[in-house]
Amino acid sequence: MNGLLMAAETASKTPNRSSRRREKSRASLILAAREMMSVKGVDATTIADITEAADLGFGTFYNHFKSKDEIVDAAMEDMVERLGDEIDELIAPIDDPFFAQIVAWHQVVSLAVSEPIWGWFVLRSSKTLNMLNEGLMVRFRRDVEKAIEAGDFVVSDIDVVANLVGGGVLSLVNARLSGVIDDAQVSEGLALLVTHLGITPEKARKLIAKPIPSL
Repeated sequence: MNGLLMAAETASKTPNRSSRRREKSRASLILAAREMMSVKGVDATTIADITEAADLGFGTFYNHFKSKDEIVDAAMEDMVERLGDEIDELIAPIDDPFFAQIVAWHQVVSLAVSEPIWGWFVLRSSKTLNMLNEGLMVRFRRDVEKAIEAGDFVVSDIDVVANLVGGGVLSLVNARLSGVIDDAQVSEGLALLVTHLGITPEKARKLIAKPIPSL
């Protein structure tokens, strides 16, 4: 009897063909939404554009999302999660925790520059701005706490530093997209931001002069 119960419980936790197909359709819609919105812009992209790009029927959209706003949120969450995972993988081999943070922040600016429509969308929407900031700050706090324990970072108040860094990176994104600053000035800005973690400006500038790996 116990064996039958265990088998039934295992089966209930294993996705069946229908649920796998549903998850695949949802993922396809989210990917299509991000791709279409990066080309046409968020406002100009229609649900029909998304379903056509995903090669799915129009009605399938409403099996997963109630509105375009809902899939925009889902696409943003997906982008933040993917970006965070890719950054984690990129900085994992880097021994210097200060340089690792510079590399991580540089990827955020680079993504916005390479996909300016998405970059402006994030900056102009308080909701998506908070999603990006909160999603990446969780990882930043994790890395900072680890470096503090190892004696690498000197941070008196992690909440203050997290807000300074998060706001600083987004300000650099805004200035770069606006054409107010160039890539060299972005690097200078990142060097100044990393000093909040307990490194001198001189050492920070030496780090920023190193080749920065990219995704």
